[in-house]
Amino acid sequence: MKKVLAILLASVLLLTVMPLAVQAEETDAESTVTTISEDGEYTIDCEQNGPLDISGAKATVTLDNANIQNHNRSAIHVKDGADVTFVLVGFSTIKGNENVYSCGIQVEYGSKVTFTGEGTLNVTGGKWGAAIGSYGTDINIPEEQRVQVGEITIESGNINAFAGRRGSGIGAGYHVNGNKITINGGVIHAYGKECGAGIGCGYGTSGGAIGVAAVGEYDSGTIIINGGEVYAGTEWNQSFDYSDLAALNASDPGSFAAGIGGGYGASASHIEINGGKVVARGSCGGAGIGAGRGCSKAEKYNQNAYKSNVYISGNADVTAMTASSRAVPGGSEANQSAGAAIGSGRGSHTGGVIEIGGSAKVTAISATQAPAIGASKQKSPVDGAIPVAQSITIGDGVTLYAVSAGAYAVDKDAASFSVSDAVFGSSDRWFFGEDAVAIADVASVKAESTKGEKTYQALPTGSVSLWANIVDPDEPGDEPTPQKAQLGIVTPLAMAVRFEDGSVYYSGDTVEIEIGKEYRFQMCCVDWSTRDANSEKKIHRPYEVFTPEHGIYEDETRGFRGTVVYTVRVSDKYNERSYDAENHAFVLPKGDPVLRTDTNRCFMAYRFTFENGDYNKQTGIEKVVYDTGIDHENTLDDFQYNKPLEYLSVNLPLGSTVEAIAYDNYVEFARANVFVEIDEENPEECYKDYVWPY
Repeated sequence: MKKVLAILLASVLLLTVMPLAVQAEETDAESTVTTISEDGEYTIDCEQNGPLDISGAKATVTLDNANIQNHNRSAIHVKDGADVTFVLVGFSTIKGNENVYSCGIQVEYGSKVTFTGEGTLNVTGGKWGAAIGSYGTDINIPEEQRVQVGEITIESGNINAFAGRRGSGIGAGYHVNGNKITINGGVIHAYGKECGAGIGCGYGTSGGAIGVAAVGEYDSGTIIINGGEVYAGTEWNQSFDYSDLAALNASDPGSFAAGIGGGYGASASHIEINGGKVVARGSCGGAGIGAGRGCSKAEKYNQNAYKSNVYISGNADVTAMTASSRAVPGGSEANQSAGAAIGSGRGSHTGGVIEIGGSAKVTAISATQAPAIGASKQKSPVDGAIPVAQSITIGDGVTLYAVSAGAYAVDKDAASFSVSDAVFGSSDRWFFGEDAVAIADVASVKAESTKGEKTYQALPTGSVSLWANIVDPDEPGDEPTPQKAQLGIVTPLAMAVRFEDGSVYYSGDTVEIEIGKEYRFQMCCVDWSTRDANSEKKIHRPYEVFTPEHGIYEDETRGFRGTVVYTVRVSDKYNERSYDAENHAFVLPKGDPVLRTDTNRCFMAYRFTFENGDYNKQTGIEKVVYDTGIDHENTLDDFQYNKPLEYLSVNLPLGSTVEAIAYDNYVEFARANVFVEIDEENPEECYKDYVWPY
């Protein structure tokens, strides 16, 4: 393995310790360029901080906690037909220069790069540049010069790609075309910037562009995803999980690009997703997966060049969403359309070819007037024609959740339209977004359709509420599937929650419940003597004092149950959270279904002490703290004897009456029934003192 060091040595010395393929040349006062030009294996580690060129070589380059940034060029430049495999080890940071035309890792046309390994790579583009791919130019250039990026393949690794201005996260820069991107594995987060796609190409051409390049002539190239987890957005700091229409639009950065596909004004001629998990978010008229936003003037379009072709198959799990615009309510852009979630951007003429087959699961969300799948309807840019998809095909084995807030969920006006009856069950189910606001914080809504009144039932996908099924009470077997939520449980130390059916849950557990259904539960103390701090069963030595983090509650044997009955219900809304103290009723939002009982609405920590301060005296509570006793075997069967403690602070259920026992040198001398309640003098505190009068 050859180790590449950016060190300032005389050239004669350099050639005596490194192969001829590695040469260093000064580029500025602060750095040198290291060049690899022969086949072989190389390592770039934290000692290498100058820029790297790989020219014409078939090389394996290990990035081992590499840190290359702050140079007046691309940090790594792969050129002259090089074929490079980058092996990711540790955590590497590679950055272009935001003030200079550059990339983090620049891949020239004719060269190839492949990423493998299990490490993490944070890579950032420079001015007009992709993080991984090419940089571009701020002028429209002739068609024959537009492909300036080589081929990019990702096999594994954790890659976080942040575009420079007007570039894509992975792909092409400003005013240049993409080539071929293949993702077979790994976890990838890719973000465009200032009208660049997350994965695809950068800013194509603005809505006012004419002459050399019309809208649609720049293209994202071929994008193939076969596996891994891929998250692609048009800006850094975008969440990929939206609860409702308002949240989706309000967080839109206004960058006019697709999540995967074309930047502003650019086509997406071939996007193919055959497997893996893919989440993509378009912005301000760009598609979630497909082409970028165009414009509304026919003379600005090249109708024959503008393409948006998306093919989804296999076992792919795809979520595509797109927002309207950086709209201010009531402002000039407030009612402007998004692009389609899958298809074309706003203001375009065609949704191209859309094929969804295999056993793919697809969630498509369009936040405004555009269909979820197809072509945006809001503009008619070419020859007065309404934009339509060329063809839409959805097969029998597909699981499809398609949502539009103001148009057809699936574009029924496509020139060629084939949707399996198995997807929705009857023809009008293709269009369940037509008559209802489909993204909303309600469980269901009634709407008129071609077959009369129907009810659209919301089903959850992550935290997104989707109209997924039409419910027809007159059709047998068509009852709505109850919505489910995973209820998280949080309890204080040494406590548990017991549901009405007898099931007991400890802090960190989850339980599947139905949304909207009310569940009853009580708080419990656990038997401290049955678990140690790692939740393992513990046989302790005689008279050993310990405070495990967890114990066990069992009806009538270990621990004891409180007397207060609480209820919990998970709402079908994402922001509804309340606690009714009088009725002991929790309502939790669907977006955060966690039952938190670690507040003084559910328990109180009692601290037991003695008035005279004589700590030879002790306190015990039956069924919570046990002792085998010195004359007994150290077995779980002997945990019937109370173990007194000199100073006991224990979490107890509110409303309970516990029998506390006072001991002097392990001899009982007093008992008291203690009612567990909030300290009225300190109602915000989660503890209360109980002082024995001895």
